[in-house]
Amino acid sequence: MNKAVQPSRAKAALLLVICTCMVTQAQQLPSDTAIARESVKQAPRTEAAISKAERQARQLRMPVPDVGRPPVLSVPDPAAIAKRYQSDQRPDAGLFVLVSLTMPPGSLDRLAAQAGKAGATLVLRGMLGGSFKKTTELIADIIRKHPGTQFHIDPTLFRRFNVVQVPTFVLTVRPEDNQTCGRDCDANNTFARVAGDVSLDYALEHLSKQGDQRFAHLAGERLKQIRGQL
Repeated sequence: MNKAVQPSRAKAALLLVICTCMVTQAQQLPSDTAIARESVKQAPRTEAAISKAERQARQLRMPVPDVGRPPVLSVPDPAAIAKRYQSDQRPDAGLFVLVSLTMPPGSLDRLAAQAGKAGATLVLRGMLGGSFKKTTELIADIIRKHPGTQFHIDPTLFRRFNVVQVPTFVLTVRPEDNQTCGRDCDANNTFARVAGDVSLDYALEHLSKQGDQRFAHLAGERLKQIRGQL
């Protein structure tokens, strides 16, 4: 009797264990209410994660900082140059380098660079080949490379200083009576000059050795300007 009952009890115990496991597993699965409640709790964390991800994405898409554009150098207007240097004014004092646009480009370029430093004026006899357009274009090209260059178009200065070759370097001073130069300028000893295909600083060194201290002093001052000593 006892032997017959024991298998039944064993089966019942086994069924009890299986049912208990099923109930335990069923209890481990969250209900819809629990899922909704947990979703509410997780919402702030999810939004925070999304916001962080968006910030990171924006940082990756940030544009390159604007460091500024290089300055645009304006090209001199040939017409403006011509208007500026076809003035009726006659310079009475200063440093002039009488040149021609037919000179070797290297020599003209060197003189233009030094003239800007020394405050000298490059003087032309007239238009190159009688062409207004070609002359102003060449002048504009020189000024573009050497912004401090000053030009003057005046054939009378070539006659006044008796220039027969270029370049000729001329230092001028005002007449002692402080009047505008006229036909008597040469007689009043108002200029000193040196001619030759040399640099402006070399010409000024020669002029600084003049016996007339007026020209020697002026040449020395302009020479210091070229050498950056002022």
